[in-house]
Amino acid sequence: MGPRAWRRCAAPAMVLAVAACGEGPTPPAATRLAITVQPSNATAGAAIAPAVQVAIQTATGATVTTATNALTVAIDSNLARGTLSGTATVSAVNGVATFANLSIDRAGTGYRLVAYTTGLGRATSAAFAIAPGPATRLAFTVQPPGTAAAGAISLPVQVVIQDAFGNTVPTATHSVTVAIRNNPSGGTLSGTTTATAANGVATFSDLSIDKPGTGYTLAVSAGGLTDATSTAFNIVAPLTFTAVAAGGAGQGSHTCGVTTDGAIYCWGFNGRGQLGDGTHTDRFVPTLVQGPAGVTFQAVSAGGQHTCAVASTGDAYCWGRNEFGRLGDGTVLDRATPVRVAAPAGVTFAYVGTGAGYSCGLAATGGSAYCWGSHSAGELGDNSGADQLSPVLVQAPAGVTFTTLTTGFFHSCGLATNGVVYCWGANASGQLGDNTTVDKPVPVPVGAPAGVTFATLDAGYVHTCAVTPAGAAYCWGDNGSGELGDNTTVGKLVPTAVQGAIQFALVSGGGDHSCGVTTTGKGYCWGGNEAGQIGDNTTLDRLVPAANAGNLTLSIPAPGNGHSCAVATGTSATVYCWGSNAHGQLGDGTTSPRLVPTRVAR
Repeated sequence: MGPRAWRRCAAPAMVLAVAACGEGPTPPAATRLAITVQPSNATAGAAIAPAVQVAIQTATGATVTTATNALTVAIDSNLARGTLSGTATVSAVNGVATFANLSIDRAGTGYRLVAYTTGLGRATSAAFAIAPGPATRLAFTVQPPGTAAAGAISLPVQVVIQDAFGNTVPTATHSVTVAIRNNPSGGTLSGTTTATAANGVATFSDLSIDKPGTGYTLAVSAGGLTDATSTAFNIVAPLTFTAVAAGGAGQGSHTCGVTTDGAIYCWGFNGRGQLGDGTHTDRFVPTLVQGPAGVTFQAVSAGGQHTCAVASTGDAYCWGRNEFGRLGDGTVLDRATPVRVAAPAGVTFAYVGTGAGYSCGLAATGGSAYCWGSHSAGELGDNSGADQLSPVLVQAPAGVTFTTLTTGFFHSCGLATNGVVYCWGANASGQLGDNTTVDKPVPVPVGAPAGVTFATLDAGYVHTCAVTPAGAAYCWGDNGSGELGDNTTVGKLVPTAVQGAIQFALVSGGGDHSCGVTTTGKGYCWGGNEAGQIGDNTTLDRLVPAANAGNLTLSIPAPGNGHSCAVATGTSATVYCWGSNAHGQLGDGTTSPRLVPTRVAR
């Protein structure tokens, strides 16, 4: 019996004295919080109205009107990473705390508030949303790339229309104009310089500046909005290429090109150092190969996971993966920068080709071929059956010398001085063209139609193509995707005419497709097109040659592993690429596939 429930009064006996003596019952205990006025949807930076209210309640839900606890509210669910402003701690009056000036700065959905105080637990609100405020300013979300070639800004520049708190205003449709702000070289900005915002975003996809310079900036403006200025970027003189090569294996592809000053640039997958820049980092734009001091190059070939090139001195250099000795330096150590091939004394090269696990070179004089690396299917042509860590002589038939040499994935071919093609190595799909599917450890003549000789030659991964002096193209070997261009998907064991009556200057083989350029510089591709490597703005396989989109004049086709590249002729001989781009092998600064020829970023 406690003193607050019972007391003795002036009466002859102890009696319950609540009524007689004026003692009231114990007030009900506060046990919990409840949000009685929920937060409603609001605009960024504006007060949430009506004001949020939190009650201190008993276990049965009655408000404890005598409670004066200090209550605090905070954001509980905050996917938009907003900040709560206003008076977030309020003392209850009559058991209720009123939060009259709460606001949140970041637009988003699914916000929840939580109210709490010591000893009474937490109460969580219903979900609510914060909408963007009125449009007040512009901001760059995709800046110009740090370095771009004169004549092209590789990445689309994007600008958003924002409210005062940095939220994109998706209903804004202002016309946004871009111009050069800091102009160190007096350059001219070309392209579409005014764009209408869609969903609050204005995209400028074809901007270019004509003069090299350091520290350019762009400015964007729109009526009634605060301007924005981009980060600084540089414009460099565009690279001018004389040759390009596309390679790769599995999901990793890379591309390399030789410039007019004898430098090599590579881009794309670099997992084994095949870009030659001393790293294993993928590159999305052309990156300079770190060759030995003073060495300049005249030719390059991109293999499965390695690259080889010929220096102006005729020395061959290779880099990347070196399993089986494919780099030819006498070791099996991977190299992230070029190493000199250990050629026989006195042998220099006019050309080198790269396959899956091997390489070959055409001697600069005498027409002999040398190969090194893996000998899994006879692709070295030396009839030894053994891997070779440095170049060995291909055992060509007596009197046969070569003017052209090409390497597929596991087979090799050479064009003899009399226009006859000889091939050796793997032949499971008929890629040697000798009307069999038997591997050959030494060169054998291709079974061309009677009277047909060839002027150019190039091997794909599991097929081969050649062009006659009159410009007729023939292909043979695997044809699962239509890469032979004969309007079928049936493999051919001997050279078969490419359909279309097109007069080609060059035809080259890739992974599951082929590409060629005509005598007038028109580009065509055919075969597999799952990644857009045909360049006709579709992903449909083509069983006969399909013209590349655009009006480019091309000189050197280079189909690779799911992508294609070519040198465009003109005053600035740059490279265009298209198709798969998972590792940046198109060189446009992105990893987005392209269905049409797209200029590399340099």
